[in-house]
Amino acid sequence: MTDFTPEPLHSVTQFNQPCDVYSIWPTPPAKGKLEPTLIERSTDTTAFHDRIVCGVHNPECMVYTPQNSNGIGIIIFPGGGYQRIAMDNEGCEVAAKLNSMGYTVFVTTYRMPGEGHQYGPQTSLADAQRTIRWVRHHAKQWQLDKIGVMGFSAGGHLAGMLATHYQHTIGTAVDDIDSLDARPDFTALMYPVITMLKDQTHLGSFTELLGTTPSDEQLRAFSVEANVHSAMPPCFLMHACDDLAVNVDNSVLMWQALKQHQVPVEMHLFEQGGHGFGIRKVENLPAKQWPELFHQWLSMQLS
Repeated sequence: MTDFTPEPLHSVTQFNQPCDVYSIWPTPPAKGKLEPTLIERSTDTTAFHDRIVCGVHNPECMVYTPQNSNGIGIIIFPGGGYQRIAMDNEGCEVAAKLNSMGYTVFVTTYRMPGEGHQYGPQTSLADAQRTIRWVRHHAKQWQLDKIGVMGFSAGGHLAGMLATHYQHTIGTAVDDIDSLDARPDFTALMYPVITMLKDQTHLGSFTELLGTTPSDEQLRAFSVEANVHSAMPPCFLMHACDDLAVNVDNSVLMWQALKQHQVPVEMHLFEQGGHGFGIRKVENLPAKQWPELFHQWLSMQLS
């Protein structure tokens, strides 16, 4: 197997924050019929961007470095119902906030499970495992001592799957990076999709992952709470009680499972916020405190 030195594909500026963009695989996975597309949903781009990425076939990391690093890297998996990726609201805007706290942030794209890729419903997890191994392999480049993951909505499901399935083998190794540990040092799940139980799941994510008639074995394998174990990393949970897209019971189920297995966990439930609020959408609500609450929790966990 061969190794490779990370070279940026290109550099961009998002929210006045410069970042380098890297491919996480040495050879881009097969494209098939996919056409990568960037869609702007904001009607006033002078105020803010609200871009989504569709048709991902070559997963990438946008690396945001702080002025004063605290030695901690955070890989972000934005949400999008396993159909798209919300790059601004749950990616670049969050990166800017975390940068101000000293974190090095890796906003990551990943392939969708329902788009005909080789590993089917395990495709996104394969990319998540590869991403943390890739960051860990190059940790010295950004002077990182600890590396964790943060996921939003369906990206929270992906982060939870990584935290519970970091030892699960998908496919064959392509280089030495694939031999590294995929266990995050910490996990943050933000209004996450957790369960595949039909009365509580997010049906869009459910269908993209498992179709319409999954087996009981598949339902259990992709229900994060059913796969919690005592060797998992500590976990931070955050949700709004008025979330009409992903029921807050998803976070409650995860909290209960983590407590049962004595995994360190802290959960914050806010009365208001709805779904997909990221940073900007709760600037006038108590939920705006979540980055500081996360920072305080993580500081105690890693002290």
